[in-house]
Amino acid sequence: MSGTLPTSPSFQTLNMKNDTFTSITNSTTGRAQRKTQGVQRWSFTASYELGTRTTYAPLMGFIAKQQGQFESFTAKLPQYSDTSGALDKSSQTMLVNNGSGYAVGTKSIAVDVSPTGGVTTGALKAGDYIGFAFHNKVYMLTADCDLNGSGQGTLAFEPGLVATIANDETVVYGDVQFTCRLAGDVQEFTAGNGDTVRYELDIVEDL
Repeated sequence: MSGTLPTSPSFQTLNMKNDTFTSITNSTTGRAQRKTQGVQRWSFTASYELGTRTTYAPLMGFIAKQQGQFESFTAKLPQYSDTSGALDKSSQTMLVNNGSGYAVGTKSIAVDVSPTGGVTTGALKAGDYIGFAFHNKVYMLTADCDLNGSGQGTLAFEPGLVATIANDETVVYGDVQFTCRLAGDVQEFTAGNGDTVRYELDIVEDL
């Protein structure tokens, strides 16, 4: 692990991709046989606004330290690393709520939140990113999570769990960090007249 992607300068635009892998065999009758490979990862292109060499010096140094695709690093995505739901990351903790935990491949889990705050509709929202305390994979909610008066609810997400999770393991729903690597060994930046620089990064989730 080689640090955290600098947040200054910040992205101007972010092109997110949900990479899934499916084997497809097409027959002469027009039917297709499809089989999922059970693998998913996030990737994104981060584009930065026009700046100067001084502005981008910390980012250039950080990228050089990655040695192409060799190192991994963490990245927080502006806006998307936090929930769009009603929970407050600074005061409410979400935990896995199942005494036997959950196995690899599970796509729906019970959770509870404290302090509860009573019945909460849209505590977390479909499209939110979440993680778990003891492994690095990032997941996306496929449905809203509502909480009852005891702070209990259900999270439905994709992909299925890539590692087991235990009862009372913390669900990360704020400041979600993606564990990443560069998508290639060559990273370019464009330098123009007047000491102007334009920068773009291709990044993939490091599983």
